[in-house]
Amino acid sequence: MQKSGARPVSEPENDTGAERSSRRAEILTLATALFLEKGYAGTSMSALARACGIQKASLYHHFPSKEALFVACVTDGYDVAVRKLQQILDDGGLDHEERLRRALTEIYRITIDSPVGRMSPLIAEVSRQIPEVAQAFHDGFIQQQHDIVNAILDAGEQAGAFVQHDRLGMVHLIFGPVVTLSISRQMFSELESLEARFPVDPVREGHCDLILQLLRPKG
Repeated sequence: MQKSGARPVSEPENDTGAERSSRRAEILTLATALFLEKGYAGTSMSALARACGIQKASLYHHFPSKEALFVACVTDGYDVAVRKLQQILDDGGLDHEERLRRALTEIYRITIDSPVGRMSPLIAEVSRQIPEVAQAFHDGFIQQQHDIVNAILDAGEQAGAFVQHDRLGMVHLIFGPVVTLSISRQMFSELESLEARFPVDPVREGHCDLILQLLRPKG
């Protein structure tokens, strides 16, 4: 029986490759929303099938297990999530400070607003059960962002716009507060004072100003 209000995903009969790809994308979108709402342990394949408006057998046609579906939800969309960062890195019209500022703004957007970023707490929940989830998340998502930020810092240092710091420490200083804010906003999402206690824009601006103060050459 189709769940009331669910948008049905068409059954996999005589479909084209494009239709299969579209159906898979729909399933991942709906499954990601349910995982975010119910958590990994609280989400069953039956509930996932109902959310997609299809039979459980049809869901197994696309994904052999809940673990496989979760891995797909976690790893899907990496390219989209980091494409904007790569465009910022490649934009020759930006000076080094503005490039880093825009990159940090995009990192906040990815981590706090996008589904793939908001899956982080769930990844922590299941990483011991499914180690490949954490590995895929790191290699395909986190490391790509770190590589782009490192390239931005390299270019700034080579041009004399940034002073050198312990690189590993600087990268963690750039990404750590974003992750902390994202987790805090999810933990306390029901508080009426959420935006007052954990606002995105003021924290992001203050964070970026602090990073740039550390990177600017003295005098």
